[in-house]
Amino acid sequence: MSITSDIRSYADTALEQGKQVLDQAQSQLTGVTDQANELAGKIRGSAKENVSGLTAKATDAVGDLRAQAEKAVNVEAIKSAIEPYLARAKGYSTSVTDRAEELFSTVKGDKRVASLVAKAEQITGAVVETVEDRVVKPVQSLTGRGSKAVKSAPKPAVTRPAAPKPAAKATTRPTARKAPVKRAATKA
Repeated sequence: MSITSDIRSYADTALEQGKQVLDQAQSQLTGVTDQANELAGKIRGSAKENVSGLTAKATDAVGDLRAQAEKAVNVEAIKSAIEPYLARAKGYSTSVTDRAEELFSTVKGDKRVASLVAKAEQITGAVVETVEDRVVKPVQSLTGRGSKAVKSAPKPAVTRPAAPKPAAKATTRPTARKAPVKRAATKA
């Protein structure tokens, strides 16, 4: 055999061995890729499960904390405790308004009391506003029962009678007299 044929046979053998090694490497790479994809799928699935588990645990924890807070605060007990006072305050408001209207209609015509009635109306309005601002509205906002607008007691129109004009006085002054003229005495 000649050297050329030996080299060719070595080259063919090397080429054949190279193809085999390449096929083996490719099959191993495919196997590794498949394993990597499978592992990535497991990791994704596990991550999704972990996220869902953590979400469920967080939701449960929030629910437990809310239940504990409601037990600690007991909103229903506070609402039920405040309701009678709120109803009583509304009743007082109605009663006071009715009494004030009766009194107002009685006293309204008396000129001597008209200015006093006007001042009392101002004070009553201020008291009602103060009670609503400092008691009724905060209680309603805390209990969640203040969804409707709070209507204050209707304020009667302020009617102020005209100040009585003094009666025209009769002028009883005596008419002015001229002072007597002093005459010089004449001596003759």
